[in-house]
Amino acid sequence: MDKWIAVLFIVAIFIFGFLKILLKLIKNQKKLNFTVDFINTFRKFGQEIMNDNYDNESYEWLKRHSYKMQTLAGSFGIAQAYKPAFADYQYTNYQIIVNGISEIRSSYLRMDRGFGYSSLEVTNLRELIMLQDDVLLTYSGHLENISNNIISELKNPLIWFREGVQFIITLPLSLAYWSGIMKYTTYYKLNNNFIIKFISFIVGLIALVSSIITIITGYKPFIDFLKDLF
Repeated sequence: MDKWIAVLFIVAIFIFGFLKILLKLIKNQKKLNFTVDFINTFRKFGQEIMNDNYDNESYEWLKRHSYKMQTLAGSFGIAQAYKPAFADYQYTNYQIIVNGISEIRSSYLRMDRGFGYSSLEVTNLRELIMLQDDVLLTYSGHLENISNNIISELKNPLIWFREGVQFIITLPLSLAYWSGIMKYTTYYKLNNNFIIKFISFIVGLIALVSSIITIITGYKPFIDFLKDLF
């Protein structure tokens, strides 16, 4: 009976770890799918703009989702210093996605109300579109790399075990966060703390060795061995 408990304990750790990694992959894929949708809609909007056709439906979709896209992209979507073309001023910590969508629209409308398009205005508009497209492509590539790394983790049982042990060790922290007792920033820092990870490693190693010995020798002989040892 003790041997079966030890086996089930080890299997449970592997399962918890596998599910944790799988959920991480699903979460990342959702981000990637949303980003791809945003890129496709943005490119359609940008292409229509350059063809002198304002697509208001695409603009409204992009504007509604720009804050979410900006939040997901994080530092990828922020320019520490940004100077618009032909301007004698610059912005700091410029949010490229949120502000860029509006700036492209404003730039096009200014041109549309004028008396013909100058090459400088067209160049400025093209640069605005290319800047945002580059940011979105870079971020989507980052998400693809994360997905590829997670898929590699799904193929490695040792990583399942590591993640399973960490899940069990940090379960009290997760419960505190889910119940609202702990803020996400605190939960994230503690969950990714080196000491916590080191403790998880030691506990996991001890649990693995103990379970294997229990399976091989049985629980009582193992306890008797520890008593004789200490």
